[in-house]
Amino acid sequence: MSVKSYTHDLGIKRKFAIGFLVLLWALSGCNLPQQRPAPAECEQDPVITTMLSKTTLPDWLDWVEKLSGAKPVQIGGEPVKISTRYSYAMFTGQANARAFDYVLEQVRAWYPDSQIEIEEYPYTDAERTYTWKNLIVTIPGQTRPQESVILSAHLDDTVVKQGDALKVAPGADDNAVGVAALLEAARIFRANKFERTIRLIWFSGEEEGSAGSMAYVNTHSMAGVVGNITLDMFGYDNDGDRCLEIHAGALPESDRIGRCFQNTAKSNGINLNYDYLTTGASDRSDHASFWKKSVGSVVVIENFILQNIPGGCKGIDVNPNYHRPGDKVEALNQGFAFDIVRAGLATTASLARPLRQAYPLFPWLTK
Repeated sequence: MSVKSYTHDLGIKRKFAIGFLVLLWALSGCNLPQQRPAPAECEQDPVITTMLSKTTLPDWLDWVEKLSGAKPVQIGGEPVKISTRYSYAMFTGQANARAFDYVLEQVRAWYPDSQIEIEEYPYTDAERTYTWKNLIVTIPGQTRPQESVILSAHLDDTVVKQGDALKVAPGADDNAVGVAALLEAARIFRANKFERTIRLIWFSGEEEGSAGSMAYVNTHSMAGVVGNITLDMFGYDNDGDRCLEIHAGALPESDRIGRCFQNTAKSNGINLNYDYLTTGASDRSDHASFWKKSVGSVVVIENFILQNIPGGCKGIDVNPNYHRPGDKVEALNQGFAFDIVRAGLATTASLARPLRQAYPLFPWLTK
């Protein structure tokens, strides 16, 4: 073969290879226009159904086990056991309290630094001032980026009875279940595009007067925030009635978020029962920080506080391990909790309005 013919054939092969790669990239997913009208908010949406199919109970439970010390984790390639998530321990360099570092390492594997914010804030008690941190992941909206939906959970835990929180505060129910839900949201939502911006926020200091969420709402503009869903302590259901509490409060904007949670769960076939609170709603979690800024917010929590609400659940079902060293994975009702995870993810996605299904036809190309 002459040099000229060889070069000619090589050029054709290169063009074919480039064309084939371009075709694979296009089929893998990406800026294809939406071909159908999007369903209304909080209604059944096939794109959201597909998202929910990407999470499983074992996926979510693995995070819970690692965050509550039931399994070791790897941080910077080194084995670590997270035995406490007490804010006083997490941010003073304790080797047994590296939950913040662990979650940060996970999200950095999925998102560029431009979408990750480590928010430091001062926390002052009777003795001194500390520097604590919130972790924020932003998924920019495509057509309405100035509008945002916030899904949050508090990373910290405490023990007030039967132990020392600096040593052991596993907090499987309070609130590894919520932290793990946000990790699943971060993992799954990255493969999708939404009209509105989504912010996933892991707050610290919730056990000390919602310090982290108060710092956040006081230092970030709340303009354009459609609403907040706070996932906090929803894994205990000893009587098996699948009852949870939604604390919406008095703001009409909060009622919109709470009703959306109910409607989205129902439209996705998620079987849950509710105590739904407007008057008399509790302010004992991070959602109340948003209320103080007149932002619609709800907390989703197990049947813990209120009882015999008309049309709601019967009695209360208090976790006896609350703020104790026994708050471990084995005490959770895993199926019930995971259904709440799915409802929280579906509600967030519905409010943010997915533009299209972005899962590739060749998933190995995006690994």
